[in-house]
Amino acid sequence: MSDTNSTINLLPSTYITLAFFMYLLAFATMLGNAVVILAFVVDKNLRHRSNYFFLNLAISDFFVGVL
Repeated sequence: MSDTNSTINLLPSTYITLAFFMYLLAFATMLGNAVVILAFVVDKNLRHRSNYFFLNLAISDFFVGVL
């Protein structure tokens, strides 16, 4: 019977590289959504009822990037 729950052993440098890219992705997510939120706050022309949905998406996605 074959064991389907096998563990892959990776080098520590691989974990460091993966952690770096995960932090980079989280930072890019937070930065991009912060720009959207800032644009909504600064530009009064963006304050339409339909754009509040995008503001909510940017806020929730920002907090996903924080986590």
